[in-house]
Amino acid sequence: MKKTFAFAGALTAVATVMAVAPAFAADPIKLSVGGYGAVMVGYASQDDDFTKATGTEVTGVDVKGDNEIHFKGSTTLDNGLTVSVKYELEAGGRSLNDPADTYSISVGGAFGTLVAAADGTALSAIAKGAPVVGGRLFNAGLDENDLTAGAYVLKPANNDSVDATFINTSGDAESISYISPAIAGFTFGASYVPDVGTEDNPTQPNAARGATSGSNEAYGVGLAWDGELSGVTIGVEGGYLWADAGPNAANQAAGSYAAGREEWQLGAQVGYAGFSFGGAYRDISQDRKVTNGSSFATLNGGERDEVNGRAWEVGAAYKTGPYGVSLSYLDSSMENKEKNFSDDTMKIWELAGEYTMGPGVALVAGVGHVDFETGVAAGSSSTVVNSNENSGWVVATGLSLTF
Repeated sequence: MKKTFAFAGALTAVATVMAVAPAFAADPIKLSVGGYGAVMVGYASQDDDFTKATGTEVTGVDVKGDNEIHFKGSTTLDNGLTVSVKYELEAGGRSLNDPADTYSISVGGAFGTLVAAADGTALSAIAKGAPVVGGRLFNAGLDENDLTAGAYVLKPANNDSVDATFINTSGDAESISYISPAIAGFTFGASYVPDVGTEDNPTQPNAARGATSGSNEAYGVGLAWDGELSGVTIGVEGGYLWADAGPNAANQAAGSYAAGREEWQLGAQVGYAGFSFGGAYRDISQDRKVTNGSSFATLNGGERDEVNGRAWEVGAAYKTGPYGVSLSYLDSSMENKEKNFSDDTMKIWELAGEYTMGPGVALVAGVGHVDFETGVAAGSSSTVVNSNENSGWVVATGLSLTF
């Protein structure tokens, strides 16, 4: 049975406000152009056993572009409501499968902001974690970047290690979110996602995203606080998401499918005199059901009913004038969704630096170390083990632009 739509009351309130005053703007919405551009030259090493076991030939040096054009605009109506739009267009580099994959349309006022979007949710909007400098180096940040995706050090097949310490289960699926105005430093956010994981296949409502394998609708709430004490800036946040799930024909026939998912995220960051420190933790708890008589029905003598994961990160950064440097670490694991006896894991170190050459232009560089392991069954051959483990160093430098 469908759950009551969490934002119905808020939407009714907005409709009432819009009805009591003429909804005419002095000026129509005019779009401005912004975005970012980057080009990086990098070198990555691979584990020799991994490349031999997988029969992979790898070019050590690579060139990676990362470019997006953003169109943004807003207008304030006579009744005081602000209507805003944003569209993102991929402009070359890593991701051209969805050239225009993200948009948002929002309505804001004294009550807060309602956002309908194919983008992140309120939980990603309030997320805090390890501070990282370097602009678009490694595709920006520590979460969901080139190092977690295996763009430099190759990621073994079927590795479902968690790629972020904030809740990103919905990806860029269309959603509706509410973010409250800040009251005494506190901000509340809530999101509803009708079809989790459908950003890459909108015609299939039960499309899977990673280990959710059939997740459908999801609900999330979060609370953040930002303030300053004796010159020290402090930000903390926490969030929770619950995702309903059901099998589609393919994963039910295969014998295993997710039946529900709960997630928590916690993050904090403090700053003082150019220094900043932060960290975050995410916990994932999934129920998994099996089809009677399937090969998934037992594991180590019992029914496999959970596929859980977690991720945590910690880091520090320092900025002075045009210079910045950061050191951060991410550690994650997920119980393998196949019949394996060990978890999928990922461990990443990242040292990054930047020098601002002028407005919107930064020279960036960084060093990273990545270690991937995909869970394997006990007693697997050395070839299988080697093809499921890879690690290596990454060195990259380039220009990161904002406009």
